[in-house]
Amino acid sequence: MLRALAAAVALAAGTAPPAPPAGQEVERVVAVVRGRAAGAPHVVTLTRLEGETRVALVARGALLAAEGPLDVAALRAGLQALVDELLLGDEAARLQVLEVDAAEQQAELARFAARFASPAAYREFLRRCDLVEEEVGAALARSLRARRYLESRVARAGQLSDAELTAWLDQHATALGTRDREVARAQATRERMAEEARALVREVRARGEVRLLGELPGSVLAPAPTPLPARQARR
Repeated sequence: MLRALAAAVALAAGTAPPAPPAGQEVERVVAVVRGRAAGAPHVVTLTRLEGETRVALVARGALLAAEGPLDVAALRAGLQALVDELLLGDEAARLQVLEVDAAEQQAELARFAARFASPAAYREFLRRCDLVEEEVGAALARSLRARRYLESRVARAGQLSDAELTAWLDQHATALGTRDREVARAQATRERMAEEARALVREVRARGEVRLLGELPGSVLAPAPTPLPARQARR
């Protein structure tokens, strides 16, 4: 993935890498993302999107994403999540808050690797997805920092007063199926924090720059009897 990203950055910078053979697509850039006051833009290639989408799904327990093909819906959802994480991470970096240190990154990486049945299965996942551990660790650390920043910004939204809770309960008691105030508080808090998070993401997106470049194809990455060289396997 690093080689493909370097080629994409070279294209974005205006430098021309060696021309590929006729009819061969070296890499496809699907988005360019720049946060407020950020430096170089984030160039998201199709290869990076596939890899990071798989990492995100496996990190959430969806182990089938380690091997199965990704459809267009999964790639679109992965791209939206990646764009949000990049922008939130840029915002945290701009404010110089909530950094993830090396020990925390290693802990995230260890938890990720432990989701696989064996170290060999984990190594096979990396090989099949053309990833190295540094890339997985960086993706997990970025996700953690973005999540921390989001949670720190929306925490106050969950602090409902007794009057606010009573008003919410009057409107939602029938759907909730109870007037238990602790149950209602938990549900109302989740809803308010989720809405606050969506509002914050919209705000960060409005301040940033996101360019989506073309349609996403379905992924064709799947186990093959005879593995092809990594860059030839993606057309």
